[in-house]
Amino acid sequence: MEYNRAILDIFAIFNSSSVNYLIVGGTAVAYYGYSRKSTNNAGKATNKPDLDFWYNPSYENYFKLLNALEQLGKDVTEYREDPSPDPKNSFFRLEFDDYTLDLLPRIKAPLKFNASFAKKNISQYEDIEIPFISLEDLIQDKETFPRQKDINDIEHLRKF
Repeated sequence: MEYNRAILDIFAIFNSSSVNYLIVGGTAVAYYGYSRKSTNNAGKATNKPDLDFWYNPSYENYFKLLNALEQLGKDVTEYREDPSPDPKNSFFRLEFDDYTLDLLPRIKAPLKFNASFAKKNISQYEDIEIPFISLEDLIQDKETFPRQKDINDIEHLRKF
């Protein structure tokens, strides 16, 4: 799987900030062997891929995530100053020139982050470790309230 430098930098920054996260969604599907174009909410193919990161919604990890976002040049002042942050409901969508980064505190399947994190698959690219949700958990997530693209993904993922 090829990654551009900007995306590799995200992985490196998240790792150096000790953020617990997993790659989910279409990028994980591609990791397991089925590559498709990203689609928008209307189901239309788009040339701007989106990356979905499922992060551990603990308070400690939430603030590590904010540190990483600052290193990526994002202003997180409003989140840092929130007197009662709610990591379990803090979704982030960050627009970059070439891609969109979605940071998710939960996924559709009723999976616990720590249990899925323990089963992760790690890909090494250059000297950067990239943690992917397990194939089993990815399929379970795709099966939960599936959209048409999820049904197609499941069909291809079951072949692996």
